[in-house]
Amino acid sequence: MFLRGARSFAPVVGQDEVRLQALVRRIQEGDLTAFEQLYALTQAEASRTLWHLVGNRVDVEDLRQEAYLRLLTAVKSYRGESRFRTFFYRVCSNVALSHLRWKRRRPEDSVWELPETAAEGEDPERMASRRQAARLVELALERLKPKKRIVFVYYELCGMNPDEIAEAVGSSPNTVRSRLHHARLEFNEAMQRLLGANRPGGLHGSP
Repeated sequence: MFLRGARSFAPVVGQDEVRLQALVRRIQEGDLTAFEQLYALTQAEASRTLWHLVGNRVDVEDLRQEAYLRLLTAVKSYRGESRFRTFFYRVCSNVALSHLRWKRRRPEDSVWELPETAAEGEDPERMASRRQAARLVELALERLKPKKRIVFVYYELCGMNPDEIAEAVGSSPNTVRSRLHHARLEFNEAMQRLLGANRPGGLHGSP
């Protein structure tokens, strides 16, 4: 598998779950400063997750704001039965799914710039190679249907297991495993075609 063992970002699970749930309780009590703190702790992960889910940076800022507006309402019903991470990703998946369905009806050009900060002293050639790899991944993800893409991203890039994903997307673990299986086959096939197209004499000939 092209992505296993190389998560593209540290997911929300890396945050202190106890701290996040304490903030949620304060939000439920009407403390909006707690929501600001929650936003500060999770907004980078939200941006990266949504970017991978929708593949277009132009949309990410608006979608992130929509996700947090939904979260502000949804968090009132959160009772801690699941980790906040799972609850958080369910909100993101709902926002992304609505957008992806709309996007398939109105195709548009994507902006291939992963929102990230280069590591201090990172070699420019290495950074360029990393960006090219990210571009290929996103092109391959574009081939997946919305529900398959969400499951694939949550498993391969966010490190969630099928049970967590099932809870996050409102489906059964078996359905998630089936979607993931087909998504991985389709993603790998797309990557092989893209890698072939980018080699001299590939699908489109020499550059």
